[in-house]
Amino acid sequence: MIRSIVRTVLALTVTLGSGFAGVPAPVVASVPLNVFVTGGEISGRAADGVAEYLGIPFAAPTSGEARFGPPRPVPPWPGVRPARDHGPQCAQNGYLPGLPAIGQTSEDCLTIDVYAPDRARDRPLPIMVFFYGGGYINGSNSEYDGPIRMVADGDVIVVIPNYRLGPFGFMSLPELTAESGGATGTVGIQDQQAALRWVRDNARGFGGDPGNVTIFGESAGGVSVCTHFASPGSEALFAKAIIQSGACAQAPLAPVERGEAFARSQRYAERVGCGDAATRLACLRALPVARLLDAPNVEPDGQTPIWVPSVDGVVITRTLDAALVGDTRKVPLIIGTTSAEGALSVAETDYARGHAPDAASYERYVRRTFGVDADRVLARYPLDRYPSPAAAQVAVITDSRFACPALFTSRTARDAGHPLWQYEVDQAPLGDADPVLPGAFHSSELFYLFTRFMGVPIPWTGASAAFAAQMQRWWTTFAHTGDPNAPGSPEWPAWPESTGHSSDGPALIMRATGSVITDDFAARHDCAFWAELDR
Repeated sequence: MIRSIVRTVLALTVTLGSGFAGVPAPVVASVPLNVFVTGGEISGRAADGVAEYLGIPFAAPTSGEARFGPPRPVPPWPGVRPARDHGPQCAQNGYLPGLPAIGQTSEDCLTIDVYAPDRARDRPLPIMVFFYGGGYINGSNSEYDGPIRMVADGDVIVVIPNYRLGPFGFMSLPELTAESGGATGTVGIQDQQAALRWVRDNARGFGGDPGNVTIFGESAGGVSVCTHFASPGSEALFAKAIIQSGACAQAPLAPVERGEAFARSQRYAERVGCGDAATRLACLRALPVARLLDAPNVEPDGQTPIWVPSVDGVVITRTLDAALVGDTRKVPLIIGTTSAEGALSVAETDYARGHAPDAASYERYVRRTFGVDADRVLARYPLDRYPSPAAAQVAVITDSRFACPALFTSRTARDAGHPLWQYEVDQAPLGDADPVLPGAFHSSELFYLFTRFMGVPIPWTGASAAFAAQMQRWWTTFAHTGDPNAPGSPEWPAWPESTGHSSDGPALIMRATGSVITDDFAARHDCAFWAELDR
């Protein structure tokens, strides 16, 4: 994602003013809070009504011979460990080609951040565990460093773990199956599971209820949420789920079958000079981190991602299409997207490289992406229907990769008996006329859920502040009750139960000017066309 650009734009917006207030000075408690967790005692800090415990190790270091291996128990530490700063990001490149990651990175990165209300309570609180996005190659918990209002006003505990990325998290080789009882290509998901077990084991120390855990995630984090429904090891670790701009159907980052995962990792090993099967694993473990990160993250076609989880039959035992059907618990779900998801992709692939999309580049994109179906897509999304080639490309990406897969996921969830609420965020943090990131682009809802995003404070004012508070209220109410509706909130109707030939349920279109219910989500995003194209 182009989050480094978003960081810069937001910083300028905060400085120049556009629906933002000045940044208030934090109120810091004089005495930090101490908690005993797996591994030893930690010392957090309190600020703005929230107790923060940052950079807590939840698993052992993963470098050296532990590279590509499953997470192991965290070793104990002596004395009191300060927990006031984020741990390092997992090894990764920057969000844009040729740029380094922002902040410290390390192969030893399995730390977890905990945010809890800093006040007395008479009952254990719901816990919300967030999985970050970034295409399984970028991201960290330090980017989402401020769910302050969600925690303080929503009376929940928010937990954000790191998990390994790229080759470190999703390398899939026959040699690894021999080391790990058949598991392969899933250590990033295993890291998430280790974090969820840590939450279960340590929740009460922070005042949390280990039996009331909501997992939520955006983009690759949303697909991760889906993936936990396909993993028997996750079943007892959460009770509710929110899938943001990810999907359990037609997901580009969905787990692939083990044989395909093997092939992708073997081709990657050849690229970095470790092609000999007899010495391949030792060769890969001996390479410097930078060498592993220098190789492309996509297949030679330039589009297919290498680093996605594997349906290895051990950690992940079924495809995402079957994941929700196989969940006998009927976990309550919120599923949704933003209205202009594709704007971020266009900004990343075109504007960030100094090129504004034109008619020729739009056609090239469609032909490269859809192959034999390109003529049908071009006919369905003709340039004369849109104000610019960029707008046409945004519509194609939004509908094909996000909106319709989310709708198909909702249909599957409804038919499988899950309580379900669907949404679409139609609130543009930078305005609908922004020349680079117009509309509600991919990840834009995170600016309303988190108080600070990538280190940039986001103090909304006026209608934007009210919208942020309402969105946080929907999420935290759902964490409390399994239903986002609460007195004082706009009504958000659930999808009706399946009758065997049910029509789609409603979607809540979320706007600062007033959220509305729509029954024509499928028509607005041409999902009948995309369903037919996928057959």
